[in-house]
Amino acid sequence: MRKIERQMLQAIVDERSHWSKDNTRVESTDGISSVYLHGHKIAEFEHRLNGKLWINNCGYETVTTKSRLNVLIDFVLGGIGNGIYQKNWNWFLTRNGVDEDFPSNEWVAL
Repeated sequence: MRKIERQMLQAIVDERSHWSKDNTRVESTDGISSVYLHGHKIAEFEHRLNGKLWINNCGYETVTTKSRLNVLIDFVLGGIGNGIYQKNWNWFLTRNGVDEDFPSNEWVAL
């Protein structure tokens, strides 16, 4: 995990109203922490709903987007059997050991 990703998670845990570093930003309001990458909202974490996470790659299938989302998935679901990976240029989401196509530019609830 990169240092910026650890700081991003800490901002979410602390429910900071605003945290920003380089290309990543976290804003928390009314129990929801929103994560932005290059100005695009890639995730929402709902603190009050037992840690509900919504993710979206905003159509950008980049290494950085995947890394940020995987850190969030690991934070909410745990890393074993959960995460995003790429194969033959396509993204896949693994939940509890089950693979599915990752819907590009659509919100996914975890």
